[in-house]
Amino acid sequence: MSAMPTNHQALLDPVKVPALLKDIPGGDVNLLPVTATREVLSVLVPMWPVSDPRPGEPERLRLFWDTTLVKDKQWEAPVQPKDLELSVPVANLTAGPHVLRYEVTNSVGDMSPSATLTVLIDLTPPALGGAQGMLTVLEDPEEIERDGLTERYLRNHGQRLRTQVPGYTTPVAGDTIIFYWDAEPFAETKAGEYEIAFEDIGGPFYVDFTAELIVQRGDGVRYLYYAIEDRAGNLSAFSKPLKLSVSAATRTFPLPSIAQATGTDGQLRLALDDLRLPLLVKVPADAVVYPDETLRVEWGEPGDPGYFSATTGYEGREREFEIPEQKVLAQGRTTIKVKFVASGDKRLDYPSPPVELTVLPLSKNLPRVELAGVSSGNLKLSQAPARVPVTLGTWRLMAEGQLVDIWVTGVLQNGQEAVPFQVLKDYVVRPADLSQGIGSANDVAVLKSFLMTLLLDNPFTLHVQVRFAAHGVPVNFPSLSPTLRA
Repeated sequence: MSAMPTNHQALLDPVKVPALLKDIPGGDVNLLPVTATREVLSVLVPMWPVSDPRPGEPERLRLFWDTTLVKDKQWEAPVQPKDLELSVPVANLTAGPHVLRYEVTNSVGDMSPSATLTVLIDLTPPALGGAQGMLTVLEDPEEIERDGLTERYLRNHGQRLRTQVPGYTTPVAGDTIIFYWDAEPFAETKAGEYEIAFEDIGGPFYVDFTAELIVQRGDGVRYLYYAIEDRAGNLSAFSKPLKLSVSAATRTFPLPSIAQATGTDGQLRLALDDLRLPLLVKVPADAVVYPDETLRVEWGEPGDPGYFSATTGYEGREREFEIPEQKVLAQGRTTIKVKFVASGDKRLDYPSPPVELTVLPLSKNLPRVELAGVSSGNLKLSQAPARVPVTLGTWRLMAEGQLVDIWVTGVLQNGQEAVPFQVLKDYVVRPADLSQGIGSANDVAVLKSFLMTLLLDNPFTLHVQVRFAAHGVPVNFPSLSPTLRA
């Protein structure tokens, strides 16, 4: 390590400051968030290439913040990684650009400097534009002044209210406009935010309040305002609120009806044992739906195993919607929400209150799994073939694509529970199974070699579960528990 770098000697690598924000296009470089200025600033010094401190011949590291020496350390033993974790005092973290660098002096007195790292500290909040920054309505402001913000206005203006932010002092990429929609001034009920990109710096800056948000927040006098937070985290003052009278409330819809379900007050039960196809969900006649609107029924919610959105009326009936059999079965043993939705355009839906529907699973007349050779509740091992056939008959509402699991449990000869023998796992019901049942071709079996490991004169059990959708709740079918005999 030489005394000072020559034209051919590289500088040591610059320090790293973990708290620095990631650079963005057009934004300030190496910007420190405001929160990082409230405590000592962590600085990581990379280990230099050659290091050989020894007793009486120390190695020295000096860290500089601008021209101020903030750390001075030396070692007479090998430098440890923890020794390179330094810090800058809070008192030094003032506004403006600052330069971090360090010097390493080796054991023979040669000093090597590092490359510099410039850190920017911004502690000044953005300054709002004219009229205390108040938002202005861009489209047909005279209509809002005359009638207030109505459903008609929203329908005629792309289902949103567009406002403009007055130009403010020195917009910078990464500034975030945080906007509010309040029933009381400065209640800080956030409505959204958006970040200004480098290509947007010249403005204009728009704040769009969607019809969905406006309707959700209800009718009455409302106050619209915003604040600007720069990328460092400095927050401007709130703008002066724009005061509006809003009358764009969502219509009040009745609950949908399901003729085959029982119950009251939106708490319904549907028994699959009694299901008759088709299952129809009806939009009541007193639900006000405008001619330019479309209706749909939502069966469950996105992500549910049997979620379905019905958009076409059943056999030309505009207010009745069929739910496919498999979508109904998939929701067995669950409680789902069922609602209808009137949609005037792609950006605004008017949903009805949901019905809470508990779908009771199939439980009657389910077939019991059968094992060849079982007689009077016993299976003679000596008479069993190498592969003992297993069959499962058909059931009501059986359909292609349903999933079947069959497995066997029992007790080993040493009294321990046997590892279950999987006869079928995620077996997909095929068209032929619908008439013949599962295993009719003797292609489903329990291995005799497994049965031979079980305790004689003791029952073992065949279990069956059926799922009506890939992620549906499984339904237990009747089990079979014969006694194993010699």
